[in-house]
Amino acid sequence: MRPIVFILTAILVMAPGISVAQMHGGAMHGEGQHMMGGQGMSQGGMHNMEMMNQMMGDMNQMTESHQMTPEQQRQMRQMMNQMNQMKQEMQGPQAAQMEPQHTRQLKEMQQQLKGLKGQTQQQEHKH
Repeated sequence: MRPIVFILTAILVMAPGISVAQMHGGAMHGEGQHMMGGQGMSQGGMHNMEMMNQMMGDMNQMTESHQMTPEQQRQMRQMMNQMNQMKQEMQGPQAAQMEPQHTRQLKEMQQQLKGLKGQTQQQEHKH
């Protein structure tokens, strides 16, 4: 399970970096503005991306250093899928309208991740 989660994590963490790099690189040549309809990513969108990247780092750390139950692994896969969906929506035409919903979902996911982190730490201490 760990290699799969690590690979998914690497892909999800790298994907926004690549698209952001393309936006910034293209903007120097006038292409980035055209790609984004004349708009860059909003501050809220950038904040959401930072939250996702931080959560992916936490997830990666958890999978590498803790024994996880099948239920915890399932919850983590579900969160990764949800974040991947959000990243796709952030690049779409409705990105600005989706931003408040993404922020709310990410805050809920942070709480869920915090709970998972606490559970895995308790399990580690039992061993």
